[in-house]
Amino acid sequence: MHRTLYDILHDVSKSSMVDDGDLQAAGLLILTAALHGLQINRVGIWIFTDDKQAIRCRMLIDGDDCVIDGDLELMRTAYPNYFIALDNERAIVANHAQEHSSTLEFRDSYLIPFGITSMLDAPIRHRGNMLGIICCEHQGPEREWSSEEIAFASALADTYGRAISAAQRNDYERQLHEINEQLEQKINDRTEILQQALRNLNHTQAKLIESEKLASLGRLVSGLAHEINTPLGIAVTSASHCANELKRVQQLYRDEQLNEQEFAQFLAGIDDGLGLINNNLSRAATLVQNFKLSGAIHTANEEEHFELRDCIALTIKSLQPLLKKNQVNCQLQTGAPIHINSYPGAIAQIITNLITNSIHHAFANTPDKQIHIQLDETRGQVTIYYTDNGCGIADDIRAKIFEPFFTTARRTGGSGLGLSIVYNLVTQKLGGEITINEDQSDGAGFIITIPENQKK
Repeated sequence: MHRTLYDILHDVSKSSMVDDGDLQAAGLLILTAALHGLQINRVGIWIFTDDKQAIRCRMLIDGDDCVIDGDLELMRTAYPNYFIALDNERAIVANHAQEHSSTLEFRDSYLIPFGITSMLDAPIRHRGNMLGIICCEHQGPEREWSSEEIAFASALADTYGRAISAAQRNDYERQLHEINEQLEQKINDRTEILQQALRNLNHTQAKLIESEKLASLGRLVSGLAHEINTPLGIAVTSASHCANELKRVQQLYRDEQLNEQEFAQFLAGIDDGLGLINNNLSRAATLVQNFKLSGAIHTANEEEHFELRDCIALTIKSLQPLLKKNQVNCQLQTGAPIHINSYPGAIAQIITNLITNSIHHAFANTPDKQIHIQLDETRGQVTIYYTDNGCGIADDIRAKIFEPFFTTARRTGGSGLGLSIVYNLVTQKLGGEITINEDQSDGAGFIITIPENQKK
C-alpha cells in the first residue's frame, strides 16, 4: 500500500470522530479520506433497506456538494445483476463501469448522466453482516483500481462499520439512560404508593389497637358490673333487713312492748347487718379501684418506668370476672420485682389478648383449665413465658396465626385480630420478638422477649 494511503487511513483510524458515536461526522471524515486518497470527486455511502430489496444513498460527496439522506435509491428489481454481485458480499471492482457485468444495468440511468467511468464498491460490515457499501466513483478516463486502492477502500468501509458500532452504543446508552430515568420514576411512584399504603396500614393498625383496647375495657366493664352486683346486692339486702328490723323495734317501743331480750336481739342483728354491709361495700370499692388502675394501664400510651410483675398481676386481676365465668385459673409465677422502661398499656393489651385467645380457642375439651405466666430477666431483656393447657395450635395454622383477620372461630364471633395485634405490639411498639413453642402437645405456648429499656 502506498505510504500516502496508509497515512490517510492511519489518521482516519485514530480520529476520535469514529468512536464518538456521531455517524454523520464519521461518515464525512471517511468519505473525505476516500476523495483524497483515491483522487476522485464523487463518493457515497449506500445502505440496504431492511428487506435488502433496495439500497439507498445515505451520504454523498460530489465535488463541493454534500448530500445527506438524499433521494437516490436503486431497486433490486431494476438492477438484479448488480444486487447479485452485492449479495456475494465482496468488493465490486468495475474498472470499465459502463461495460462491467455488475454495473452495466444502470449505465444509461446513472453512470452516463453523472459521467462515471470506473467504480469501486467496498462492502460495509457490522457484526458479520453486510449493511451496505462505500461507492467510489471515478469520473473522466477509465482507470484501473490497484490492489492498494481496493484495500484502502475496504479499510475505510470497515472503519465506517466501527463508527456504526459507536453510534449504536451511544443509542443504547441513551435508551438505557431513558429507561433508567423511567425506572427511577416508576420506583419513585411505586415507593410513594407503598409509603402511602404503609401510612394507611399504620393508621388502620392504630385504629384496630384502639378498638381492641376499647373492646377489652368493654369486657372489663361487663365483668366488673357482674362482680360489683354481688357485694352491692348483699349490702342492699342487708340494709333493707336492718331497716325493717329498726321499724319493728320502733313499733314495739311505741307500743311499750319492747323488752330487754328483744332489744338485745335487735342490737346483735343490726351489728351483723352493718358488718355485712361494710364488708361488701369495701369489696365493691376495691373492685372499682382496681378497675380504675387497670383502665389506666390499658389506655396508657406513654412510656413509663414501672414494675412489670405488678402490671401483669393487675391485668390478670381485672380479668378475673372473665376467668371466673369460664372457670379458668390464671397464675402468675412469683419472683423478684422487674423494673422496666416500657409501655404498660401495650403489655396489658398483650396479656389481655393472650388470655382472651386461650379462653375462646383452647379449652373446649379441657376440664381443669390452667394458664401460667412466668417472667425471666437477663442481659437487659425480659422474657414472658405464656402457656395454657388447652388443645394447642395445629401445625397447619401456626404460620398464619399472626396474620390479620385469620381466625378459626369466625362463626362464634372471632375477629382474627387478637394475635395480630399482639404481634404488632410486641415487634413494633415494644421492639421485641414473639415466637411459638415448638411443642404444642400440652397446650399453646408463647415466648415474648422485650428490652428492659425502650430505645428513644
